[in-house]
Amino acid sequence: MNLRKLSYLYVDGLSKLVIFTIALVYISTVLYSLAYLRHIKNPLFKTRLYYLLLNVFASTMFFSVSMDNIGLIWVGIEATTVSSALLVATENNNATIESAWRYVIIVSTGLVISLIATTFIFGSSGTLSISQLMVYHPVNRVFLIGILLAIIGFGTKAGIFPMHTWLPDVHGKAPAPVSAIFSGVLLPVALYAIARVIQIYPSPVVKSFALILGILTVVVASLMMTVQENYKRMFAYSSMENMGMILIGFSLGQGGLFGAVIIIIAHGLAKSAVFFFTGDILSTYNSTTMSDVKGLLGRLPRTAGGLFMGAMAVTGAPPFPIFIGELLIFAELVRQYGWGVAAFVMIFLAIAFISLNFKVGKMIFTGGKLYSKEKNHKATWVPIVNLSLSLLSLFFIPYFEQFLHKFLIP
Repeated sequence: MNLRKLSYLYVDGLSKLVIFTIALVYISTVLYSLAYLRHIKNPLFKTRLYYLLLNVFASTMFFSVSMDNIGLIWVGIEATTVSSALLVATENNNATIESAWRYVIIVSTGLVISLIATTFIFGSSGTLSISQLMVYHPVNRVFLIGILLAIIGFGTKAGIFPMHTWLPDVHGKAPAPVSAIFSGVLLPVALYAIARVIQIYPSPVVKSFALILGILTVVVASLMMTVQENYKRMFAYSSMENMGMILIGFSLGQGGLFGAVIIIIAHGLAKSAVFFFTGDILSTYNSTTMSDVKGLLGRLPRTAGGLFMGAMAVTGAPPFPIFIGELLIFAELVRQYGWGVAAFVMIFLAIAFISLNFKVGKMIFTGGKLYSKEKNHKATWVPIVNLSLSLLSLFFIPYFEQFLHKFLIP
């Protein structure tokens, strides 16, 4: 009896790396929440229910990246919606509740599209097993439509253009630890599902479709970052830009996919750290408006230094690993599509880099004489550790490649 055929699990190098990232961000979110929840004056539910929902949320993400079945992956990603929507509304005010409802409606619409995609794939192939579909899949229009719809549907949960509108709204209203785990690992889990459907059917049409959506996501996110006045929304658009680059990497395969995985790991750790730092800022300044945050370096020097480094990390400044990941993606983009497309994407990455770091710099370095130094928050060490791990992941890039060598999309 072949036990492989009886297994519902499919865990390869990509799965292991994503699982590892989820675990690190989840643990840090729990640790940071221990201190942060004390600042919430009117929570929607008791603390123990918050941690229960956080555990369910993490469990559904682990489930989603371990299944050998597109239908079960859909179930796992759909299950993340219920627990995560309640976590968004933790602070129990009109803004957070409205944001949670908008998140549920938009994301559920996308998941309906991915459910239709799943039925198309099953109807044309007779199976939803990833391992079986990689060996054999039909070549017909129904199967192709199913794959394309899956990219749109799962892309909604990943904040991919044009179904991205929930992302900045949720990040702007959700508590800092919830924003951290959303941006750090929930978005990549949805992109993981897209990587699997591209792996199943890496046709030129599918890869070009994913590439176009990825480029549009980078363009829109970069332009939106230039006009943001809310620092949490700005970092949300930064996450959207990074997800666009990851999708571009997945569409290219080979070195592009390797670069995308580097970004997933480094971004998960660095962006979670950035959102933890925004929690420190919000609890001190009681505002998410950037113009209200002045003299951060003098008032919270440890938070200011960490935020500065975190902003550089998530925008791909060297020597942070996201820079290496983007270089690999651009090298593959030049090889497959030429310098014109690569230069076009580079321009918008430069816009994102300048916009985010300029605005973060104003928060940190302007108005330094307005405030005196305050006591550091107890949980500030959590984002500092995450940011350090993001930088240290640079030295493990050769091991990431070993994990992925059997996965690479041709």
